Amino acid sequence: MQKEELLKQMSPQERLLFAKVLDAAKSSQKNHKKTTTDFIDKGKNGIFLEKVKYIRDLQVMAFGGNTDCERRMLAFAPEYMHLSEEDFPIKAIHITKNKKFGQKDLSHRDYLGSILGLGIDRSKVGDILLLEEETICYIHQELAEYVCAALQKVSHTNVKTSVSDVFSVILPQKQWQYRTMTVASLRLDAVAGGGFHLSRAKVQALIKGEKVQVNWSTITSPSILLKEGDMISIRGFGRVKLFEIGGMTKKDRICVTVGQEK
Repeated sequence: MQKEELLKQMSPQERLLFAKVLDAAKSSQKNHKKTTTDFIDKGKNGIFLEKVKYIRDLQVMAFGGNTDCERRMLAFAPEYMHLSEEDFPIKAIHITKNKKFGQKDLSHRDYLGSILGLGIDRSKVGDILLLEEETICYIHQELAEYVCAALQKVSHTNVKTSVSDVFSVILPQKQWQYRTMTVASLRLDAVAGGGFHLSRAKVQALIKGEKVQVNWSTITSPSILLKEGDMISIRGFGRVKLFEIGGMTKKDRICVTVGQEK
């Protein structure tokens, strides 16, 4: 494992985080055991996953509590061991608020701020999902009971908490608004332009300003080709997912189906 070569291509912030990822991988190799990292945001997670998945005799996977999580841990294990989502040290904290007294609307920032205010490091906290009846926070299992006991208020609102296994959490099914359109090519600027109702020049300017992500990785080239399942995010405009790539029209344009979350 050539740690120095891998680190050379990264920014100083990425190097520090990726060094910890490589340490977890090295520990798994050396001690013949399963290891995990802390939570990593999905953009860096994707970059790191690409770089470590070729390490010889070592398997790696990412998981954050559910399949759509943006913040995920990486887990490593020798090839001869079984590695699954059950190996990730993640618990779910269920937070319910008093609807009669206190603030009616609490934001993601309110919940995160209250949890971090307990002295919790951000790297130990995964996604926070604001649902209709409760809020779910994925957290490192070593801190779950402490947060559950200590978190009594979010902002000025009294809350109740409980801890569960992540696999017992039932999430509402995502609702998508689908649209079929034609594009000149599968380039990012072409698909994003159609999906967000923006000109290709506008999309290219947003890409140049580093405001566009594909699968949570910031993209700097408008010419990358997209594939089915890719998620495009533009800061200030939301997200569009490329669900299906169809055939060609008589005018040599490509039929695609995209969706936006309702």
